[in-house]
Amino acid sequence: MTEELAAANEPLRIISLFTGAGGLDLGFEAAGCHTIAAVDNDPESCRTLRHNRPDWNVFEGDVREYSPVLRDVDLVIGGPPCQGFSSAGKGDPNDPRNFLWKEYFRIVKAVRPRGLVLENVSALTHRKNGDHLTGIISALEEAGYHFAMDVLNAADYGVPQNRRRLIVIGLRDGNPGLPVPTTADRPRTVREAIEDIDNKFDESWNHVPPKHAEHVAERWAKLKAGEVDPNYRRARLDYDKPSVTIRAGGGYGPRGDHLAGFHPPIHPTRPRQLTVREAARIQSFPDDWILKGSKTAQGRQIGNAVPVLLAEAIAKHVVDFLRSRDADASVRSA
Repeated sequence: MTEELAAANEPLRIISLFTGAGGLDLGFEAAGCHTIAAVDNDPESCRTLRHNRPDWNVFEGDVREYSPVLRDVDLVIGGPPCQGFSSAGKGDPNDPRNFLWKEYFRIVKAVRPRGLVLENVSALTHRKNGDHLTGIISALEEAGYHFAMDVLNAADYGVPQNRRRLIVIGLRDGNPGLPVPTTADRPRTVREAIEDIDNKFDESWNHVPPKHAEHVAERWAKLKAGEVDPNYRRARLDYDKPSVTIRAGGGYGPRGDHLAGFHPPIHPTRPRQLTVREAARIQSFPDDWILKGSKTAQGRQIGNAVPVLLAEAIAKHVVDFLRSRDADASVRSA
């Protein structure tokens, strides 16, 4: 049934794991796919998903408790939590979250999709995380998938941000390779992403200015483009370059203490950090995608998300490959 649906250009059916704010899903939606189940254990992320896409059938809970009864699934997509791998944090290779990729493949084996897409931080390729990467490769081979993997920079695919992520594409029908960069020679800039957002702040649109101490704002006003505030280790963005990576974590304060909340980069022309909406623009989320929860929760969702335009490039590459295989099979059977 699945191949017949694909041949008829019906939307490919997706199970999304570790869905978060839905960036990966939005990219696949743009490529003609439909999320039939989305799994995440974060209540605020699930609120975001339900608000924006009520038909996605959101499962709010531990992925280890999710037992899919769905069949005719074309693709499983998702990015298992990366905090244990990430070079932005402690990067503990024994962090229990590092092993959630095994749950991803448990579900893959249960529903046997035509293909899968797995996203994670580039640090997964580091030597200290080698056992996990080897395990993922073995799981792909045991499940019968041809696969391609590499670290891709979102800036090469229309995203106004340098953000390097490991992308794994696995298909039963053959090795799909990876999408060809589209904007490597002329990456989109911060100016193109956020210059048109004015100071008419709107809480319902996730556009609320951060509050900073007067002396901090005065210091930031003097920073040049690309310059880093040594106290808060935050860079002032350059309007005419891609953004640095938008992160979910709070970062560190002047005494090296961890900062709670969402602490994105400093605005290119204003003495403040980005709003959640500005960060969402840099992550290439559409303006009508509303983040739910506290500002900290909204920022965490955006910082953890797959940039939508990177996801769309991956999705179109996968969908085109599958449609081509279906067309070839149709010709052979005619």
